[in-house]
Amino acid sequence: MENVGSAKPDTQKTKDNTLTQWVRQHSHDYEKEAADRACALELAIQCINDGTLTLLDGPNSPLSRQIKLYHGLDTFEMNGNWIGTAQDWRCPCCNRSKFEISRVGNKKQILAKLVEHHDHMSEALKDAFHQVFVNTKISQHTSTGLALVERMATAFAAYDRVLVCEDCNNADTRAKTLLSQYDKANLKHQSFSISQIRLFIRIHSHAPHQIDEKNLKDIWTTVRPAYIARMRLIFEVAKAAATQDHWYEKYPPGLIPVPTLENRNIPDFKWLSSETLHRALKKEMISHYSDWSRWRTEQKKTRLTPPENYEAIILSQGGSARMWRELDHSWHCPICERQKHQTVKYENGRVGFQTHAPTYRSILWRDISRICMDCCAVVKSMAWELKKGFGVAINCTFDCITPNQLRSIITARPYSPPLIDPLKAKTLIDIYIQNKS
Repeated sequence: MENVGSAKPDTQKTKDNTLTQWVRQHSHDYEKEAADRACALELAIQCINDGTLTLLDGPNSPLSRQIKLYHGLDTFEMNGNWIGTAQDWRCPCCNRSKFEISRVGNKKQILAKLVEHHDHMSEALKDAFHQVFVNTKISQHTSTGLALVERMATAFAAYDRVLVCEDCNNADTRAKTLLSQYDKANLKHQSFSISQIRLFIRIHSHAPHQIDEKNLKDIWTTVRPAYIARMRLIFEVAKAAATQDHWYEKYPPGLIPVPTLENRNIPDFKWLSSETLHRALKKEMISHYSDWSRWRTEQKKTRLTPPENYEAIILSQGGSARMWRELDHSWHCPICERQKHQTVKYENGRVGFQTHAPTYRSILWRDISRICMDCCAVVKSMAWELKKGFGVAINCTFDCITPNQLRSIITARPYSPPLIDPLKAKTLIDIYIQNKS
């Protein structure tokens, strides 16, 4: 087996040819771009100040002039996040407007700051990684353990980064300080989400938030078990990372792992893309033949019956949970007539639930608001066969078959894809092609 370390970086340069000559004639004018950027900056500031650009902000915007007038001060302490957000932005945590967030600082300046509120689990994992070495007194180093820690850090985050006002972010820090006075747990890496912070702050305009200690303790009682469990899990991962090796292999400097057109950074190729190049050359190549008729000639296997707790599994998944809640328990697919629970999918050990809304552009489907994904899969398969197998143009996927036609070619099965009548399906294919010719 070839050693990965012996691989050579891609240093190939294109020889002088018609393409390179053309690229030189169309080379980028960096001086002109710099001048254009300076002009755009000047115009942006002008538009912010005269009120015609409200998607950005600045110390002399109409909003800022209103804030100055209210506080009776002229000096701002304004950060880039404030400038980069719209003037009508509201904090997703406390719901205050920028005007309501503005307040006077200790140096008689107007504070106008927005910050990214983030979870601290990445720091927790790195701290645990170092702590394992201290606790276990391991003398053998690991070459890949830290790389594992760095790659897994985001998996333990309790929430994604979100822009909030500085007062909401500070409230999170103050909340931890208050909790540490009576809870012996290490709260260094605890961080409340915006929906949790919202429940324990008392909100006032032009002032820092006050903490409702009773609400804070109630919320902490609810989230504490998950925090403790997360920290224990983090320590176990860190322990594995520190005591084992071969977790992750980094390539040598200079090696381009996937040296395709987009990844090679060759100036002469900047006007090209792999997709367009492949499409243009495809007519000169042999393509693998796909049997697009398999949806009607080969019956799909029966799936297993979902476990009794299938609903809990569905409601634990974002997309499936949303679709499940959108439909009443009495809902049934208007095509195959299966009840809601009979459209649940259990395959390869996974439980899922999906529905599909036919496009409104397909006139004959406008009375059908939602169908199960197994029925939708039949429609899509027929459309693919018509387009890719026969080269027939279809404006919208659902134009290829009507609801009644779809009902006529399927036999529903609980928890499984429907059986397809091959003769009826082939007849519909032939009719559609004939009508299009």
